[in-house]
Amino acid sequence: MEFRSFAKVNIGLEITGKRANGYHELKTIFQTISLYDTIEINENQRDKISLSGDSDNILWDNSNTIIRVFELMYGKFGLDQGFDIHVKKNIPAGSGLGGGSSNAAIMMMFIMDYFKLEIPIDELINLGRTIGADIPFFFTGGTMLGEGVGEILTLIDDLKKESVAVIMPGLHISTEDIFSRLNLTKSPLKSKINTFLSSGDISTLKNELEFTTFKIFPELKKIKMKMENLGLDYVSMSGTGSSLFCFPNDAQKTALKSAFPDIFIGELLDKQKYQNSIGAWPSGKASVFGADIRRFESSRPRTKK
Repeated sequence: MEFRSFAKVNIGLEITGKRANGYHELKTIFQTISLYDTIEINENQRDKISLSGDSDNILWDNSNTIIRVFELMYGKFGLDQGFDIHVKKNIPAGSGLGGGSSNAAIMMMFIMDYFKLEIPIDELINLGRTIGADIPFFFTGGTMLGEGVGEILTLIDDLKKESVAVIMPGLHISTEDIFSRLNLTKSPLKSKINTFLSSGDISTLKNELEFTTFKIFPELKKIKMKMENLGLDYVSMSGTGSSLFCFPNDAQKTALKSAFPDIFIGELLDKQKYQNSIGAWPSGKASVFGADIRRFESSRPRTKK
């Protein structure tokens, strides 16, 4: 069995508060893109979960989100089946592209499908966020507004962009480290994301974590400035970094390839294309994408200032 585990970018990111447990509340627009890891799964008769991967920068032990998913779901639902799992990584760790969360979400959906588990979407979301706040988004993909710590999701209109270009500088950035260095303003600022949802003007959006990340990694700011000098109307860091992305036209793609030979150029994936592209299931779509998922389709974002 083979699955594709897709990356995401954060289009705009705002910090809206801090909870008593230390977690920061945020508002962001999640968007799946065509960059993906490949996860190969084979049954074994050893009744053990064996995990390996082709990246030396990632731990393939019990701290990995994939192993944590199996421990969580096997323990909760009394499951027992061994698998050999191998991950071919294209999404770097610490890049702000959600690779670990995406891997975990795909494994949760695989377990549901393999064991024919019927888990309501609310319970699935609660299970996912015990491992990572971004995991619930990868149950649906596409373009979604994320709030809370990222787990409160609302379907919004697909972004009117087709191509995406991502520069992955190879820096591993700790999300916890960046959030620990934030200085929150005492009075909340007007939400640029709400402005975007009303106007559709993507140039209004900003990742508020860039200031903190760029102070620690000034080379990222230099990359962003170099991208902006190519005439791109929107360049942003994804999450806490280290990746930077933009939405280029054909001429800008050529310029970007010349300036950054290792750049990834792909496409945005809407919800349907994302779900149909994961793989492994005969229909091309995970059976967990059922009636409960459709509650997102009738949701609309709140637009309070």
